[in-house]
Amino acid sequence: MPNLKDNLRQWRESARIDWFSQFIKAWIPFNAWMTDKFDDLTDRELLDNVKKGSNVVYNQILPILTWHQAQASGTQGNWENPQQDAEDFRLRIEQLHRLLQTCQVDGRRGRVSFETVDIGHNAYADDQLTKWTRTFRVRRDHPGKGEVTIEMTKTKTTNAFILVQPTHDRRALEDEPSFRLLKTEHRSTLLSMHNNVAPRRVISVLAPHDSPDALQFGATKFIQDPPKVFSAIVDVTYNLRNALFHGSITPNEQHNEIYEPAYHIVMRFVQCTI
Repeated sequence: MPNLKDNLRQWRESARIDWFSQFIKAWIPFNAWMTDKFDDLTDRELLDNVKKGSNVVYNQILPILTWHQAQASGTQGNWENPQQDAEDFRLRIEQLHRLLQTCQVDGRRGRVSFETVDIGHNAYADDQLTKWTRTFRVRRDHPGKGEVTIEMTKTKTTNAFILVQPTHDRRALEDEPSFRLLKTEHRSTLLSMHNNVAPRRVISVLAPHDSPDALQFGATKFIQDPPKVFSAIVDVTYNLRNALFHGSITPNEQHNEIYEPAYHIVMRFVQCTI
């Protein structure tokens, strides 16, 4: 027969909340609302519509994230929504960030983090620069949809460079033999421009620790841009959903803890739709 110690251990294990399951249960009604609201689109298109605004989730969450700066010097500002449930939501965001810093979750773009978040479609598709008596240009959707043309004009002593990618792919560009023959400074310039015309805008929404102009949730500072922070929250929770559904998550205690604040955040989205 099991002894008291074994019984206590089993009861302790059974008493722990399975936040993985709770998160899935929260995501289902959120996903159903998106499909009903925006029609039967791809996941990315649904999320882009949520991020753009003019919907109940965006309209109700944004005031929670918005900080009004004080008008007079030396006086304090205030949250647009200072209620306790709003403060709890902000602290959940900080908790999720902190847990993702201490326990790695891998997504399709690499590590899931508030430092690399997809905030939507990038409308900027043509970057041009004149430097070192050369003209550098990188164009997306040129000459055809989805293609990327990378160009550098010739000089009196060196040839021009031109490369057409079938899709925007930084790693493929870095590995391209003809590209690797270019000078380091030329490669660096073209890679930077290549990033500028990426189909999606990927940024960090964390602010420097010494930034005086930031949204502070708990001990963490985020950029003073509530719409971008909102987009980041949607993106991070979606990446956690993917990591779970695609089998990237090890069902251990550390990963389970990450899904606790993620669950509460998504449930707050769901409550907006009721």
